[in-house]
Amino acid sequence: MLGPLPPLYRLIVSVLALLAFVGVGAWLAFTLPIAVIAPTGAMIGAMLGALVVLGMLHEDGPRPSRVRARRHH
Repeated sequence: MLGPLPPLYRLIVSVLALLAFVGVGAWLAFTLPIAVIAPTGAMIGAMLGALVVLGMLHEDGPRPSRVRARRHH
């Protein structure tokens, strides 16, 4: 999904997505009435975030080769 992006932008998007999932997991664990500690929610969010990041970085098909044809003059 993030294949066409340059490597630096893929890294930035991946890190931000992972941080967002950790934050949301910790926030949900803190605010829900279920007795879950915030670090546990952050850990669950990190695991879900890692799965999402892996899904974003997974490419469906083979990469097109960038082989240039030679010209004979």
